[in-house]
Amino acid sequence: MDKAIPRDPARTLLLAWLFPGAGHWYTGRRTRALFYALTVVGVFAAGLCMGGLATVSATGHKWAFLLQLFDGPIAAVAGVASHAGEAARQAAMAAGSAVTVSPSPSRMADLGLTFTLVSAAFNVLVMADAYYLADRTEGDEA
Repeated sequence: MDKAIPRDPARTLLLAWLFPGAGHWYTGRRTRALFYALTVVGVFAAGLCMGGLATVSATGHKWAFLLQLFDGPIAAVAGVASHAGEAARQAAMAAGSAVTVSPSPSRMADLGLTFTLVSAAFNVLVMADAYYLADRTEGDEA
């Protein structure tokens, strides 16, 4: 079992937000870090595969997007890509291209959105755990 190394809680929290599992890696919990990273990123990626980039949209799902930002920069990058794709689709429609098709809501897109939200909610718990590990004193043993 990995032994926790006392670290700065604020830096640990920032690292945990920047990349899921990085806060645990920083505190010396390498096995936990890998498990959390694979779980959070895997569930988020599965959501994107199911629903496409439209599931991470600041304009289409603004309140959901705020929660998705707890997945860190990966959600922000997906949101920017979603916005760029939507802008390109609208530009193509304005130019009269008959090839563009607006994505329609579907059960699979809803499930994808749910997966991305679950990964964000789970990452909040992962961040809290990393903060706890960094903040506890030498005498604390769980």
